[in-house]
Amino acid sequence: MERTKAPPTRGVDAEVDIAAPPRAVWTVLADIGSWPTWNPAIREAHCDDELEVGSRFRFSTEIGTLKCRVTHVDAPRTLTWKGRVLALGEWQTWLIEPGQDGTHVSVHGEMTGLVSRLFQRRLDARLKRVLDAVVQLLRLEAEFRATEEREEAERAAAMAERDLGHE
Repeated sequence: MERTKAPPTRGVDAEVDIAAPPRAVWTVLADIGSWPTWNPAIREAHCDDELEVGSRFRFSTEIGTLKCRVTHVDAPRTLTWKGRVLALGEWQTWLIEPGQDGTHVSVHGEMTGLVSRLFQRRLDARLKRVLDAVVQLLRLEAEFRATEEREEAERAAAMAERDLGHE
């Protein structure tokens, strides 16, 4: 019996559960200009417009500056973009879904172009390491911001309660 070989899959996936509401996670992900504050691999990031289909943004890493364009956005659930750096193209699709105790985030990334086909295994392995790290960094930042906002709301509520008690 002859076995057929499954075609190689393209791209890599990473996922994480985050103890923060989906809107908080989206706020971190969609604020492209703040990426360098929570992702040390990004040296600079800039988005000219609101995030919508056709918006352009760029970010710089050790391998160069990726020039990107948003191809799909459904806030606060989905963001897809494609970009280029040197002779490499890249696609990323981010999905943000409510989870039992917060938010489940998954990302699919794929390198494109001739160079990526020539070095697919090596580039996919690198992209997998990068995306695994980025989802963890996103988790840390979203959880930090959610905790900070919750503590600020609790302080405001305590102050309001105290002020009402003094009337």
